[in-house]
Amino acid sequence: MNYTELDWRWAILLGSALRDGLLGAVADRPRTSGEVARCLGLDGRAVYVVLSALAELGVLDEGTDGYLLREEHRGPLLRPDHPGYAGQSVVHRFELIGSWTRLPEILRTGEPVEDRTAPDFADAATFIGAMRRGATPGAEAVAASVLARLPEDPRILDVGGGPGTNAEAFARGGARVTVFDLPGVIDLMGGTLHAAGVETIAGDMNETLPEGSFDAVYFGNTSHMYGPRDNRELFARMRGPLAPGGLLAVREFVRGLGDDAALFAVNMLVTTARGNTYTADEYAEWLAQAGYGGVEFEPVPGRSTYLIFARSPRPADATEAARA
Repeated sequence: MNYTELDWRWAILLGSALRDGLLGAVADRPRTSGEVARCLGLDGRAVYVVLSALAELGVLDEGTDGYLLREEHRGPLLRPDHPGYAGQSVVHRFELIGSWTRLPEILRTGEPVEDRTAPDFADAATFIGAMRRGATPGAEAVAASVLARLPEDPRILDVGGGPGTNAEAFARGGARVTVFDLPGVIDLMGGTLHAAGVETIAGDMNETLPEGSFDAVYFGNTSHMYGPRDNRELFARMRGPLAPGGLLAVREFVRGLGDDAALFAVNMLVTTARGNTYTADEYAEWLAQAGYGGVEFEPVPGRSTYLIFARSPRPADATEAARA
């Protein structure tokens, strides 16, 4: 079962049952709907309707002793250490559907349901887990494309890379990787990243970035969370950790190039204060203003996103530009 591609009604049903403990209550032994309702302090009729629908979906077995979560769904839905774990992605999608239903209110106020750029937004763990799973398709292709443009044994700074999927792919490809993300994210994911041989540094990218001489800075699926001014400042700040001639690699939805960019902008309207999706011309302009050259756009195979590459100037480039 592809949990994250379910019809919106099934997605709401499964996400609610997972978030509110119904699946956990029937994971280890059969229980009647009445037992589950009493255990969780929920309404008996409502629990019965939900559990019986989940049995119809094929997530639960229904027998004379009650309902039991099927074996094939226990790991993917309840065990974060399972290789196919999708539980946080299921809950994330359920909550996102709820946020989108508040679009009429957002049209009046201009205020998002939540601001995911806030350092302490409430659903950080669910969001990070969902982003970790969501980045898996395409991670190896992204790593291969970035590494092909770098010297052997490169140093990569992954800015906002706390979910770890891309950092781990870079490390498997032979890079020495440092993830820079908010303290709460590093607290959450540090153990996983360190086990994969990835270093971590905590901080706020909108204030400062680590010192160093990195061969590349990777900025994956994050610039859409910010406004144009924020991104211009971020790209300029990212030149600091880059070695002369170093590579900036940005993965993003790009308006006019990807099918989902316009719809994803609505997602940013709902979940951020200033986020949006932007055109190739806008990215090229911001990067030029920040002093980069050699801007390229490359599609990520099988995905709706693009890699945007740019180079930090070498000293000779800067001298030539000054003379011109």
